[in-house]
Amino acid sequence: MLPNPDILVTCRRHRILNLWLCSIGVIFLCFFATAEAAFDSQKAFEAAYYREVVLGDPAAAIGEYRTLLEESAADRATAAKALLRIGLCQEKLGQRKAAYATWTRVTSEFADQASIVSRARIRLAAWSGPRNLNFQDGAAGKAPPGWFVPSLPKDADYLAELRRDQCRSRSGCAVILVPANVPNATGNLMQSFSAAAYAGKTVRLRAWLRLEALFFSQALGMRLPSPEDRAQLWLTVERTNHRKGFSANTEDHPIRSATWTETEITGEVDKDAAFINFGIQSIGGGRVWVDDVSFDVIPR
Repeated sequence: MLPNPDILVTCRRHRILNLWLCSIGVIFLCFFATAEAAFDSQKAFEAAYYREVVLGDPAAAIGEYRTLLEESAADRATAAKALLRIGLCQEKLGQRKAAYATWTRVTSEFADQASIVSRARIRLAAWSGPRNLNFQDGAAGKAPPGWFVPSLPKDADYLAELRRDQCRSRSGCAVILVPANVPNATGNLMQSFSAAAYAGKTVRLRAWLRLEALFFSQALGMRLPSPEDRAQLWLTVERTNHRKGFSANTEDHPIRSATWTETEITGEVDKDAAFINFGIQSIGGGRVWVDDVSFDVIPR
């Protein structure tokens, strides 16, 4: 006996309807899964940002940003922001060359994220040469823009402050503070930038320094520097493939005076130089004041 044609048509219609409903269900599931993934990636970014900025732990934040990058490859906007923040964390930790490589990666891998790429290019532009040598930019009491202090463990602080008073110049100066809870205390304020514009040229680094003694002599009723307290200028060149280039400091004629004193380093930058680093060290228990820094190319 042949089946009723009407029953066949009805069954076929139910089958098509079921397939259609299943398809709609799959689409909705995909949509909500994508939305949930986007929400999770944003939540992860906010958690990493909180650890970096509020908790002040950029090293741990880098790990969280990298985990986000691995888990949210489809969310390019969040991934680009995370990669940019990794570079900023690396800069805070004194890993300047790693930060440079990270920001370069932002510009090459996330060209479709215009606002993030623009911010990365601003950071890269700062590598073209030294910045804020006269300490004109920045807020008093904070580290001067363009300069940075290398990181130490959390129980020992490298500190530097921008000052607007007691300076040699009218624009501003900086004070390098040394950690009080470590042996052989050394403070360091430095810059690092691309050597492309200086390769094969002779350069001169100059600065005016003075030493503020913190040791108080009861016998003399005044502050005196201890024998190990001193200020030093230094300059190093890093060549390609992580090779060392020109390197010099003023350890043979350090500054121990409370009077502003000019000191300098002159040397030739290697032809295959990749980066130039220079800075001022405060060694011992005193505070070093620095003003009127200059970095010039000397004509042959």
